[in-house]
Amino acid sequence: AVRVAGPMADPGYGGLVAESDVVIVTVPISETLAVLRRIAPLLRPQQLLSDFTSIKAAPLEAMLASPASVIGCHPLFAPMASPAGQNVVLCPQRPGPWLDWYEGFFRRHGMQVVRLEPAEHDEAMAFIQGLTHFINIVFARTLQTRGARLEQILQVCSPVYQVLFAILCRILSGDAHLYGQIQASNPNNPPVLEEFLVNGRAFLDVVERQDWPAVYGIFNEAAAYLGDFKGVAREESDFLIERMTEYLARRRER
Repeated sequence: AVRVAGPMADPGYGGLVAESDVVIVTVPISETLAVLRRIAPLLRPQQLLSDFTSIKAAPLEAMLASPASVIGCHPLFAPMASPAGQNVVLCPQRPGPWLDWYEGFFRRHGMQVVRLEPAEHDEAMAFIQGLTHFINIVFARTLQTRGARLEQILQVCSPVYQVLFAILCRILSGDAHLYGQIQASNPNNPPVLEEFLVNGRAFLDVVERQDWPAVYGIFNEAAAYLGDFKGVAREESDFLIERMTEYLARRRER
């Protein structure tokens, strides 16, 4: 059985913790450490303590103050009808006897499980979440501040850019508090975002000066870094573009 308790239903969480074999903390990022510190003394060595927070280093440090087994968890997807095919990161810090059970639960539901150390996870999230969200939020902000005519833009852009626009709108359809806390909570984010801005300014500088060898050089160096991933991604993006093209055609027919 699964039991859920919020601050109004169980302010101390004592009853929930005492009656549970597995305790998973999934609250706003800004509240995670306070909740973990509150429940840590209530746990027993036989229990598993986990979380669904999108950062791992600080929450896991707080969880290790409890006597329970500790496995950090980050499901990398939003709520959906079926989680099959989605990725889940596990950070086993003191897994005890629970790791096979926990990993098996996700695999039985068709999810891909990756094990990472907390620092590895947070570094990866600076790119996967921090930089990706930052780019899309600033993209949308620029559309707004430039007064872009969205309907006109969508009429003339190709399906590949409509896929990008769909991802942009998917992110900006989310909760501002969640996305804001993801930006602010990971200490790995600011250096990555700062380097992105430095690289953007440098690229803009050579474009404005029409220094074509420098423009081509930056492009080719970045492309070379991606290596063989480009070929795989090309096939994947071709698939997305084909599906988007079919979808747009059906929508026009309606």
